[in-house]
Amino acid sequence: MQRSIIIGRPTITFDTIDSTNDYATSLVSNSNPNEGTVIWAHYQSKGRGQIGSKWSAEHGESLLMSVILQPRFLMAYQQFTLNILASLALRSALASYEIEAKIKWPNDIYIGKRKVCGILIQNILQGKSIKNAIIGIGLNVNQDRFDPLLPNPISMKIVAEKMFDVSDVKSRVCQHLQHFYHRLREEGFEVLKEEYMNLLYLKNEVRKYEIKGVEGEGEILGISDLGKLQLKVEGEVREFNFREIKYLHK
Repeated sequence: MQRSIIIGRPTITFDTIDSTNDYATSLVSNSNPNEGTVIWAHYQSKGRGQIGSKWSAEHGESLLMSVILQPRFLMAYQQFTLNILASLALRSALASYEIEAKIKWPNDIYIGKRKVCGILIQNILQGKSIKNAIIGIGLNVNQDRFDPLLPNPISMKIVAEKMFDVSDVKSRVCQHLQHFYHRLREEGFEVLKEEYMNLLYLKNEVRKYEIKGVEGEGEILGISDLGKLQLKVEGEVREFNFREIKYLHK
């Protein structure tokens, strides 16, 4: 019988750390942490986003955490499933505060045209399956001043016009991650994929994109089973990996 998993038990808390994902990676490499272990920090000195981009947050004003999972029921080619899981969980957690959000492919959370949350997932493979997954989350909670170089940030506080208890937000995020992780095990990939596609930012809208360095128009139709973005360009449906396409807000 499979052991019950409670995401957030235990939670290892730091006032300041370089990166929660780096700490989680070291923990997985050097020990055998319980599945569901959370690394939570009030401040990260070297927070990271997708493919080396920097994540910037003020001390104590954002939710900065990493979750260790052992999704060994997933094959290596199903890695994007974890992007779907995390995106749906964060969007659902925000909805529990009556904050409506969309999922910008592959796994950013947007309120209107502005980014409230980024997710960074690192997988450790063993043979044909996923041995360990580290889900890093950076959610803007109470921050209302941002680095001017950031293009479009927003926070829960700005939207709701009130402060939030970051500890409570962490607990809710853990609860929603656990809910969707359980659903993934019980219901499978296709059900969650459909929900994810229904919440895609700019889906079925003709917008301007930079496609492999060339500006043009396209319409998001959905995603493939491998997580590639399906875009209708000049009457043809094409699939793109991350970094092959850039949204142009014009």
